Amino acid sequence: MITLVAMAASVLLVAVSRDAVSAAVTDPGTVAVFLVLALVYQFFSFELYGRGSISVSAIGLLAAAFSLPVGAAVAIAFIAAISQWIRKRGLFHRAIFDAANYALSMGAAAGVYSAFAPSNTFMKLAVGTLAGIVYGAINHGLLCLAMSLSEGVPMREVWKERFHWARYHFLIFGPLAVALSIAYAKTGVPGLLAFALPPAVLVFSVRQYLERTRRAVEEVREANEELRVANAKLAARNEDLDQLFRFAGGLAAHAHDSSALRTYAEESLGTLTGAEIVLLVGDAGGDVPLFAGGACVGALELRPGPNFDGERWERLRDAILPQLATAVESAGLVEQVRKTHLATIAALSRSMEAKDYYTGGHTERVSSVALALGRRLGYAGTELDAIEIGALLHDIGKIGIPERILHKPGPLDDDEWKVMKEHPIISEYILSGVDLPATVLEIARSSHERMDGKGYPDGLEGQAIPLPARIVLVADAFDALTSDRPYRRARPLPAAMEEIRTHAGTQFCPQVVAAMEQLYREEPHVLGAGRLAAVELQEDAA
Repeated sequence: MITLVAMAASVLLVAVSRDAVSAAVTDPGTVAVFLVLALVYQFFSFELYGRGSISVSAIGLLAAAFSLPVGAAVAIAFIAAISQWIRKRGLFHRAIFDAANYALSMGAAAGVYSAFAPSNTFMKLAVGTLAGIVYGAINHGLLCLAMSLSEGVPMREVWKERFHWARYHFLIFGPLAVALSIAYAKTGVPGLLAFALPPAVLVFSVRQYLERTRRAVEEVREANEELRVANAKLAARNEDLDQLFRFAGGLAAHAHDSSALRTYAEESLGTLTGAEIVLLVGDAGGDVPLFAGGACVGALELRPGPNFDGERWERLRDAILPQLATAVESAGLVEQVRKTHLATIAALSRSMEAKDYYTGGHTERVSSVALALGRRLGYAGTELDAIEIGALLHDIGKIGIPERILHKPGPLDDDEWKVMKEHPIISEYILSGVDLPATVLEIARSSHERMDGKGYPDGLEGQAIPLPARIVLVADAFDALTSDRPYRRARPLPAAMEEIRTHAGTQFCPQVVAAMEQLYREEPHVLGAGRLAAVELQEDAA
């Protein structure tokens, strides 16, 4: 595009060069006057804020076209373009395009005016207006075409966005240039100045006004940017506050379970900061210690990754750490209370064993196996705790059974069995007055029910028996098979497992038996485990 325009302008300059040289030799004063006028007007050009530029240099160039031969006018336009490039220090290829554009536009306008050669003032104004339109059409048309090709935007859109606002200017520039030409012809330089100064002063005034407006706009922009940044910071603070509220609520919801609290805190803080977080409980070192009541209750390990938001962590850590420390301390206290609670329950179960002396340690072994089965069947948290308590207390009702029946060395007769079958109801009655989970009462009443409906006390069948009760039944039977009784010796583990297998679907739940098989294969030590961990810890502490 630039090459084609430059080639056309070069042909034009060569064609009119003799004419230009002749005018410079024969009438150097006039050529100098209009060259100076064009350059002065060019100096007054200025950028419109984001919308191109305003210049009245076309008036001076058109006045030259109406007062001088075509060649001289084209030469003046070319020189004006070069001077503008020097003043603005623009790109060289743009300077070539601008010079060629000016030369072609001026050549066309001067050619139109010369072709009509108007003789009176009215015709001069009419032809001058037409020449101004031709100048503007070629000048803006070439600019729109170049921008369209460069930016990949339709030429019509370029014109509407950047030049549409100036479409009437060249209707005025032509007549003003005619006036300048006539004034110079009649009165010389004074007349020319009289008509040249008003447009120059007007443009100069607008330039000063726009400069001030530009500064004001910049100030407004800076203020808006500061406001935007402040709003962004406020939004970030609001988001931080919302996340803190959510985090605090989650801590409160998980403060009863140390394991759940650790998982929640690590996941939540990881999402919040973009780092991998490890929560250590107790005096275990770590990067960020957690203090509650003046004592270290834990620590955080931060493992920053590529998404770590260090700035956000620094903003929130002073609010997060005290809450997390308090939650860790609370969870520890809850865990301590839970262990004490279990130890008390275990002690209560021993009081029954003191009466049924040949089953010493039985309830704790049943509890250990029931816990392992419960985990494999998907129980966790408070539900698993309820299974542990239920296993410990499932035979507490034997306190109400006469010792002659409990200590009878041989099989029980029908009347004795009738009395013995009352102990689950007694267990439920004893425990119903205590604030315990419903699962504990279900285990106490139904842990002697069979899958075939031949159990007691209610004759429940299949899925009607609560799953926790089915779990405790298998654990209870297994411990009974592997423990010495006055009337028989304990069976080895393989034999006990075979007995459990044989009665799957009739006495025992197949689902629980399958979990027992897994436990036997993968964790056989559990089936030989002795005492309740909570009780052992309590006694060690004592």
